[in-house]
Amino acid sequence: MQHLNKDLSVILKDKVKILIPKGFNKIMLNLSGGTDSAMLLWQLLKLLKSNNVVLDEIIALTGVDLYRPTSEWNAREIFLEIKEQFPEQNMKHEIFKYWKRREKRIYHKDYEAQFMEKENIRALYHGRTANPPQDVQIKMNMWDDVARPKEREVDAEKRDEYNFMIKKKQKYVFAVPWERVDKKFITSLYNEEPFMKQKIFPLTASCISHSEKETEYWSKPCKICWWCKEKKWAFNRYDGEDIE
Repeated sequence: MQHLNKDLSVILKDKVKILIPKGFNKIMLNLSGGTDSAMLLWQLLKLLKSNNVVLDEIIALTGVDLYRPTSEWNAREIFLEIKEQFPEQNMKHEIFKYWKRREKRIYHKDYEAQFMEKENIRALYHGRTANPPQDVQIKMNMWDDVARPKEREVDAEKRDEYNFMIKKKQKYVFAVPWERVDKKFITSLYNEEPFMKQKIFPLTASCISHSEKETEYWSKPCKICWWCKEKKWAFNRYDGEDIE
């Protein structure tokens, strides 16, 4: 195994570039417990393994909304299962918790900035995808949902998938590889990866409901929130169900 002395990249299905730039030997990924970030972690590790490269450290960061505490369990299980497949890598799982009173991204942004400064991390990966097509959202009663992430619309202004910046004379990268593809693309990747399809998908959770009643104390998906509907559209499955 060798260190990262050159850019590593692969193009998935002629659509999405997975890139680990030269010199970024310590990276962090936001692992939510959902399908998209789990697949991104897998693809990054797969790229490293195929090039016989070991990084100094790979950190999976999970933010837990304490109004829905069980998301921590999903993220932990996903991390441990994937980590076991890549024993050559130095991987760590960092978890922070918050009571959600503002938009979720604010909590993540604040913690990410502090943690990256503390640990001298200069590469951050997010698994955010684009929304389903507008006609799908309207048909599935998603379009008028106040939880709909409008910045994920395909016609919304997008940043580059790999946004490089300079801070304190150091180069940083904020990476959102799935920025221009929706969850149907992620479905196709699961269908090509037996381990992810059989072992990881059943562990993923997309539901964000805070309702103890709707979810039977978070043991089941609510099936009515925006994120449940998106997962049903993409995979024809809700949380906890295998892909056939």
